[in-house]
Amino acid sequence: MAEVLDIRGGDEQAVAKAVTRAAETVADGQLVVIPDEAGYHMVGSIVDPSAAESLLRPTVLTKQSDNSDVLPGPVVLGPDAASVLGLASVSTDSEELVQRLSRRCWPAPVVMDLVPQTTPPNNCSASWWTHVTDTGQLPVRVPAHEVPRGLLDLADTLLLARPLDLTDSGDPTPGSCDSATLILQAGPSRFTGGDTTIRIRENRWDVTHEGAVGAATVARMACRAVVFVCTGNTCRSPMAEALFRKMLAERLQCRDEELVDRGFLVGSAGVAAYGGSPISLEAAESLRERGIDSASHVSQPLTAGLAIQADHLVAMTRGHRDSILNAWPDTASRLRLLDPNGLDIDDPIGGSPAVYAECCREIETRLETLIDEFLDSSPN
Repeated sequence: MAEVLDIRGGDEQAVAKAVTRAAETVADGQLVVIPDEAGYHMVGSIVDPSAAESLLRPTVLTKQSDNSDVLPGPVVLGPDAASVLGLASVSTDSEELVQRLSRRCWPAPVVMDLVPQTTPPNNCSASWWTHVTDTGQLPVRVPAHEVPRGLLDLADTLLLARPLDLTDSGDPTPGSCDSATLILQAGPSRFTGGDTTIRIRENRWDVTHEGAVGAATVARMACRAVVFVCTGNTCRSPMAEALFRKMLAERLQCRDEELVDRGFLVGSAGVAAYGGSPISLEAAESLRERGIDSASHVSQPLTAGLAIQADHLVAMTRGHRDSILNAWPDTASRLRLLDPNGLDIDDPIGGSPAVYAECCREIETRLETLIDEFLDSSPN
């Protein structure tokens, strides 16, 4: 009979002791039931043959009530994206999509079903890898819950995890835990519905199981996010954002609000913005002359979260680019100047309406080149 450790009180010391006990059990090749963000999982070490074989037994592909497929076999849990994406064969066509979704979906109850690499990775069960290559499916995830994250830190190896059936109260059904040596009982999970699974092949994605994260949310996370950046986010970058939206919608022959459906999210921010300010009157007038209403714009600062999520950071000047790089060096591959020749778009603040109109025209001209590039590389 499995040992049960009740951690429902949330006491930090009790949770730490339970996770340590779970890590010892996994290291011995046994299986452990642990809580997660959207359910419970039976987990074992990816390197232990007996643990992998036990987790592989329920491999029949079944249909959910919504007719979506459930992945056969266990999901690989890792501490970060690099640890699990290293098991996959990510093509040039799918690399941008995979990186985008890994930045936005993890850590969270979202599984990415990827194509496995052609050669067996080091330190993994042979039976599990045979199963992965036979099915052509590599389900991977980075959890957010403190228990699996703590277990991954202590186990010092990737884990295989199989979701368990739950009772109406959110606990694992008794029969689903029969092969476990240890059960960490934490009560109902924060979210319901289990993991959401996204299947990625080439540059296409589809939700094969909609769980805690809805398909509409996945669609937004899969979009290419373009963020224009200036200083205060009241003149240049909001003009660039508004013009880009209009021009892109015209090229795609859709309405502005349909850009998400076509795979694009567009925004703007400022490296020194306080947030909450409207667009400047002169910038708003320049846009109004082009049929664009910018009254709803509210300035926002460029935050770490926004910089991480953006696929393309488009800076107005070299100074803005340098500020972003100094704060977030990892954005280098996603950061560019609006002007393809590396010239600055000068700040029109304090200038006459004619100065603003000229600035707007310069931005509009440079956006034509940017849109051509984006559409040429877009799968949509």
